[in-house]
Amino acid sequence: MSNNVVDLIIYMVRRVHIGMRLKDISLDRLKGYNKAEISAAYSWLMHKYENGEISQQKRDPGHKPAPRVLHPSERIQISPEAYGYLLDLYYLGILDASEMERLIEIAVFRPEGVSDPSEIKQWVAGLLFENKRSPQHPTAGLRGNEMIN
Repeated sequence: MSNNVVDLIIYMVRRVHIGMRLKDISLDRLKGYNKAEISAAYSWLMHKYENGEISQQKRDPGHKPAPRVLHPSERIQISPEAYGYLLDLYYLGILDASEMERLIEIAVFRPEGVSDPSEIKQWVAGLLFENKRSPQHPTAGLRGNEMIN
């Protein structure tokens, strides 16, 4: 479920970046996702906007500081595709610099490294949802079969 939510968040953020409002995103384009996944993605995005963690200025890649360059030993452990996926999430505003750094650390310390962006997607889902399970977080109670109204 959480991988689908990450895909939905990416889709919604991209729509917003091109000037679309969240309420104008057609649910017809979201076929294949269940209501709990859509609600979780929408809730996460609304929480970020309400807290000012994603603002117009932060969404503009020109205002975002460039992430650090990978060290050669890190490039051995992280494929260009996986790092490109991380960069995409960073520039979309889904990850901040510290979250990106945490994911790079996880990848570097894996003996087999990371070659597939889907592995990164699983970690991102964990970072966005499981680690923030507090009573104040809007998705704290989602287990995959609930809906936020």
